[in-house]
Amino acid sequence: MSGRWLATIVLLAVLSAAIGAGAALLLRETPTDPPAASTAAVATTLPAETAASEAQQASSAEVVEEQAAPVVPVVQAQSSDAEPEPEPAIEPAREVSNPVQEQQEQESEPVAVDSVENPVADFVLAPSTITQGEAVALTVITEDSSTTAAAATLDGRSWSLSQTATGVWWGLAAVARDAPVGARSVVVDLYSDVGWLQTVSAVLMVLASTAPLEEIVLGGDGSGDPVDPAELQRDIDVRFRDHVAVSGPARWSGPWQLPIVGEVTGVFGAPRTYDGVPSSEWHHGHDIAGQHGDPLVAAAAGSVVWTGEVVLHGLGVILDHGAGVYSGYWHMSLIAVREGMEVAAGDWIGNVGTTGLSTGPHVHWEVIVQGIDVDPVQWLGDDRPPLPPSAESGESGGSGDTLG
Repeated sequence: MSGRWLATIVLLAVLSAAIGAGAALLLRETPTDPPAASTAAVATTLPAETAASEAQQASSAEVVEEQAAPVVPVVQAQSSDAEPEPEPAIEPAREVSNPVQEQQEQESEPVAVDSVENPVADFVLAPSTITQGEAVALTVITEDSSTTAAAATLDGRSWSLSQTATGVWWGLAAVARDAPVGARSVVVDLYSDVGWLQTVSAVLMVLASTAPLEEIVLGGDGSGDPVDPAELQRDIDVRFRDHVAVSGPARWSGPWQLPIVGEVTGVFGAPRTYDGVPSSEWHHGHDIAGQHGDPLVAAAAGSVVWTGEVVLHGLGVILDHGAGVYSGYWHMSLIAVREGMEVAAGDWIGNVGTTGLSTGPHVHWEVIVQGIDVDPVQWLGDDRPPLPPSAESGESGGSGDTLG
């Protein structure tokens, strides 16, 4: 027993010495580097399944990070010393012209006249003050050579002006006997080949007519045959509607003359009663008494456009004086001209009579301007509408019947 214990004690002593030597060796070594990755150290202490699972997760994380890493362009990896390549210039979009659309826009939009310096030199109304039932001349003188047409408007009526010389536009306007009195605006629109150019206007002063009341005694008991409405309408149409066109330039020069010299028995514009009964109409002409068969003459130069008879005004002649002006001669006993003839002022056209609705031998003289009856007496004196100026001298044929 003692020998066995002695051997055991000796063995323990040897092992103790070996362990002590190993511990001393470890204490003398001082590590200079950090320990290895903690994953490897922990793996030696964890169970096998846990270690395998951690290793698989770590591997998966590395794969995900590799896939999610952004692709860096090569240009970003270039050296900072290298000059960057210039970006290509972006060419602006060019507008493609459409000739059809441009032409439509030009036709639909009015041409501005602001680019023309002083396109209108003058716009004159002569006379500038008239009485109800008189006429006025409109003259527009323009320095704009592109003007190709001119149209005037008064009281809702529009008509064209005529080009009488380069840059000169002229025409006549009539104010009806029953037109409102006071200041009126006369408007003229100027046009070129491509459209409207400009609008100009002037003020016309219209005074009230002072024609006195005329009491006409026809006599009789009123039992005569009634007037056929169709014949009455024909009487009106022939005098005021059938002959109103502007057939050309004015054919007269200077003041007009009376168709006959005699007693004035009726004035234009006068309200009337017939056998004491008031009429809603006014007297449409100028009456001059004469002897049956006395000669009648043309008041101004013109052409014969109608001859014949109507129910109220009897035998008559209508002359066209140009510029939309016509004159009529009624209640004649004889017609001495035929349609189509040219006559001068003072030429014989027929004889005084009392045909139609008449109380005695006389001439009923009318002047019609574009379908509106006006006072014939205005055309006898200096207050008549003047003729247009010529391009060269500002006068018309030396007659003095001009604006300037």
